[in-house]
Amino acid sequence: MRIIKILLSVIVVLVLTVVGLVFVLPGEKIANLAADQVKARTGRDLAFTGDVNFSVFPTLGVSTGAVSLSNADWSDKGPMFEADGAKIGVDLMALIGGAVQIKNIELDGAKVLLEQDGEGHANWDLLPSGESADVATSDSAATEEGAGFTLDKLTISDASVRYLDGAGQEITLNDVNASLDWGGSDAVISLTARPASEAVSVEATIGNLDTLLGGDITTLLAEVSAAGNTVKFDGRASIIPEIQGVASASVPNPDAFMAALGLAGAGAPATDFSGDVTFTKDQIFSLRGGKIKLSGNSFSADADVDLKGKPVVTAKINAGDFELTQFTGTGGEGASSESAEGWSKDPIDASALGLFDGQITISASSIATGTLNFGASQLIVDVDRSRAVATLKELNGYDGKISGQFVANNRNGLSVGGKINVAGMQLQGLLTDFADISRFTGAADAALGFLASGNSLHAIMNSLDGDGNVQVGQGTISGIDLDQLFRGTPSGGTTVFDNMTGSWTIASGILTNNDLLMDLPNVQAKGAGTIGLGPQNIDYTFTPQVKNDTDTGIAIPVRVKGPWADPRIWPDLEAVVNQNFKEETKQLEEKAKQAVADKLGVQAEEGQSLEDAAKEKLEKEVGNQLLKLLGQN
Repeated sequence: MRIIKILLSVIVVLVLTVVGLVFVLPGEKIANLAADQVKARTGRDLAFTGDVNFSVFPTLGVSTGAVSLSNADWSDKGPMFEADGAKIGVDLMALIGGAVQIKNIELDGAKVLLEQDGEGHANWDLLPSGESADVATSDSAATEEGAGFTLDKLTISDASVRYLDGAGQEITLNDVNASLDWGGSDAVISLTARPASEAVSVEATIGNLDTLLGGDITTLLAEVSAAGNTVKFDGRASIIPEIQGVASASVPNPDAFMAALGLAGAGAPATDFSGDVTFTKDQIFSLRGGKIKLSGNSFSADADVDLKGKPVVTAKINAGDFELTQFTGTGGEGASSESAEGWSKDPIDASALGLFDGQITISASSIATGTLNFGASQLIVDVDRSRAVATLKELNGYDGKISGQFVANNRNGLSVGGKINVAGMQLQGLLTDFADISRFTGAADAALGFLASGNSLHAIMNSLDGDGNVQVGQGTISGIDLDQLFRGTPSGGTTVFDNMTGSWTIASGILTNNDLLMDLPNVQAKGAGTIGLGPQNIDYTFTPQVKNDTDTGIAIPVRVKGPWADPRIWPDLEAVVNQNFKEETKQLEEKAKQAVADKLGVQAEEGQSLEDAAKEKLEKEVGNQLLKLLGQN
């Protein structure tokens, strides 16, 4: 606000000076006098290059050649302002009556440098240091001096604005063309600029520019357009800043919009937004009745953000019927983070966990992922000092419910952990949607806990520790009857099992299970082995077995071993023999041993096995042959 007042005051001083001396002094003298006035008021050098010319009819005016205003004495970046030429026109009759009515100001080829030094100084502070006590008096004098001051039209063409923040960041606007039509209380601003490759246009109507420049609130209607994208605001604002009104955006190409503003795109989809927004002088931003359309989804949102210091966010988002197919795909090629080469070793940037603190509540009526479908859900995310805790209050689906908690902590390197509970989830619908397997029925309960750390997905998956268990009540497997299969009549039918249970531990990315059990009336199926969650491999044996009292019924182990991408699956014949023909194998071994003993003429002593007797005889014979070789007998 101060810079605008000062610039207007300078203009008033120049105009009054020019009018008073226009008929008695040549252009060079007036230019020098104007420069002296600016020097005395701001401490800056105002320099004119070329002639300074006057016109009297139809408008009293002055035009200059190149003009420049020097920068702050601490800067070495060149002038703060320079232009190829300037024209100022005033209403002579209004001036005679004591009012300063500027008809037009035209600046051609202006170059503006706005700069901070990183120590609290800005080059647009035009008053020299030490004159702060005179600021109020100066502003008051400027107000009196500019009583009745109006500006009908300001035109800026082919300008550039460069901003340096003192910390290495630079923002440049090129091809700036702007106009201000004022004349009364309403002011209409039109501006185009090119921060990057595409032109950005701004159209604004200010209800009362005097009120705005005075620091008070006035009506504001504004529209920003770039690359086919539009953002609008209709409400009230001040230059403190404060805003209150309706904001809306139609952004069919967010990346193009960001590129036009000179910012990097994030691959965001087309977005529409509307809502009531408020920003107070206490730096509190509020959104009420927010409506967002994103990738075929409609969200409603309310939010409050405290921007004093680190942002503190409190938000509630309702996703309605949430469709995730566009983001997750349908499980096709490239949909997974794992591959034949293993988990990605690319560093994970978890710095976003430190951007804000607060709580975000997300709810949905339904969730469709492209493979799985769920009902009502609610997730609460609490963020505190780079640590996020996501609490899944409920996720309903398949006649069951999932709840639990997930933690991501980036305070001292990234670590993740969680506890998940599943209650009463029907396997048939779940497996049909997830893997197109419809043969299983039964309700599952499960619990899972895990903890891992690392700065990449590879490190996290290979450091996983945890445990879990699963229980399935009575269920069926359609298309196969294991009872009939073991009775030698393989056919279709249905296997009815009484229950299925299992538990596991996870250590350094290796899941180990030794107690999987599926209990049928006449058959039981057991499982044991390891699944390498980190190395992405598996070594697991699944063993159906006929029940009997001694747990020695016929069994057919099936082994799965190898990398996830191409595991080998085969009947484990060695295990089949060991489990089912242990006695027969032992009898065959004894018969073979007896045949060898008879051939060698070995007779076992009492308490000695045939194997030991044969070994003793062979050692004795070898010793005799060695004595003969040495010439002894």
